[in-house]
Amino acid sequence: MGTNEKLAQYEYDKVPNKEGFSEKTDSPAKYGYGVRHIQLVIFLLCLTVNIIGRAHMGVTIVAMMSHPKEDTVILNTTQVERQNYTYEFNSTGIAEDGVNDMALRNGSIEKVALANTTEKRHQTYQWPKYVQEMVLNAFFLGYMIMMFPMGMVCQRFGGKLPLQIALLVNAVVSIVTPWVTIWGGWKAVCGCRILQGLSQAGTYPGVQALLAKWVPPNERASLSSYVYTGLTVGTVVAFQMAGFLGASRWGWPSTFWAVGGIFFLCFILLTVFGSATPSDHKSISEEEKNYIMGHANSGGTKRVKTPWRGIMTSRPYWGTLITHIGSTACFVFFFNEVPSYIHYILNINVKNSGVLSSLPYVASFFTSLAFGTLSDYLTNKNVISVKNARRIFNSIAQFGIAFCLLLTSYTGNTAVAVSCLVVAMAAYMGIHTGWMLNHIDLAPNFSGTLMATGNTMANFVVVLTPIVVSFVVTDTTNLVQWRIMFFIVAGVSVVSNVIFLVFMSADIQPWNYAHWNEPILEEVKLETKEEKEKTLTN
Repeated sequence: MGTNEKLAQYEYDKVPNKEGFSEKTDSPAKYGYGVRHIQLVIFLLCLTVNIIGRAHMGVTIVAMMSHPKEDTVILNTTQVERQNYTYEFNSTGIAEDGVNDMALRNGSIEKVALANTTEKRHQTYQWPKYVQEMVLNAFFLGYMIMMFPMGMVCQRFGGKLPLQIALLVNAVVSIVTPWVTIWGGWKAVCGCRILQGLSQAGTYPGVQALLAKWVPPNERASLSSYVYTGLTVGTVVAFQMAGFLGASRWGWPSTFWAVGGIFFLCFILLTVFGSATPSDHKSISEEEKNYIMGHANSGGTKRVKTPWRGIMTSRPYWGTLITHIGSTACFVFFFNEVPSYIHYILNINVKNSGVLSSLPYVASFFTSLAFGTLSDYLTNKNVISVKNARRIFNSIAQFGIAFCLLLTSYTGNTAVAVSCLVVAMAAYMGIHTGWMLNHIDLAPNFSGTLMATGNTMANFVVVLTPIVVSFVVTDTTNLVQWRIMFFIVAGVSVVSNVIFLVFMSADIQPWNYAHWNEPILEEVKLETKEEKEKTLTN
């Protein structure tokens, strides 16, 4: 029996797949709108809501802080509220601690706001900057710790369960956070955010695993890019919603309650209407199921153990992993440090402008859709191969953000620098049709595991990035030091993408197959090696 005949016995079976559809397809050439689109809308909502829960804290924490310049003085009653304390005046107009209302009137306090009625105010805090940073980063501590285990959950139970865990845990934690904060202060908030990060670690691996099950290869780039717009939509919604609710009469607690309610509604939606695979869905037609997954296999399937030996010795995967780490480090640096550069060097605070903060995400929403649609169009029309499509769009992302970094470091024009923020984020969406989809190309069975592994390693690099920045940029007003740092990060982005271009592959790898570890496949590998040696000898 020849090599091809032996391999034919071990056709790839998607897992977990109760009905045994194989990648070998007898499916129709095209199938219109159907159940898969409804499922992808649900996955999009899940991703969007998770991003809202992750991103709103950057704005909410501002509303949680007390600002002495904005304290309220009530002059038509005998109370003055200042810096979270209530002063009761006696008949002589002297408060218990010696503060008198004439001192408040004559401008001894920097700013006094008049009011005709006493209005209940939510408790605010005076946490120092380092505490605020700890609160903001607590989420990512939990996120990093649980990333790899949640990847294993995806592999064992599919992509739906990790999303359910994230939605339910975040719903409960968000709702109770205001009361927990009153009890435990900033440490309690950190604990809540760590819990949210732990539960959300399975978000991207879960979405990746679901896309591998629900999206047929000829629609992979376009439909996946639609789902991944949840990153940009969620960020914009989080910023605007947190700003509106934080400034409203309900105060910052209403942001947590609103986010918790949205999480809970999305959890119900996913639980009732979402399915991990087409074979699990009760009302999908056989025609659409065949279109997505291929023809029914007469044989049964089994759950497959993660082929770590195959993964860790795979050159194409290492190419994808390296660009995963490099692009993530570059992106995090760009959005964490470049605004500081613009603030200290160009004297404009981008983070404090709602319009400027949202512009990059608005631009990236449209480019994400455009890249995905264009990629599928070019590959389906055989203009370019899938392999080259992944290379091109990943290069747009990583070369684009590197170029914007270098341009920013040499411009003294504020408009150009801010434009670089917008263009960089818009170009960065190319990764959605680049290395992110390449996980599914290499191993549809293990795409969630590959994503989780890459995110785990990338997060370690992200943690080290601020240390490198503090070592290089010792003076935040020194242009030369910033420029050196920009060159370092741009170099990381370019080099990691070049490695991706050289080593990547768009073919399903042998270790993705269910029978990779069985003796017959070892025999096939041996025969293949012997055939190559004979060819070289001849």
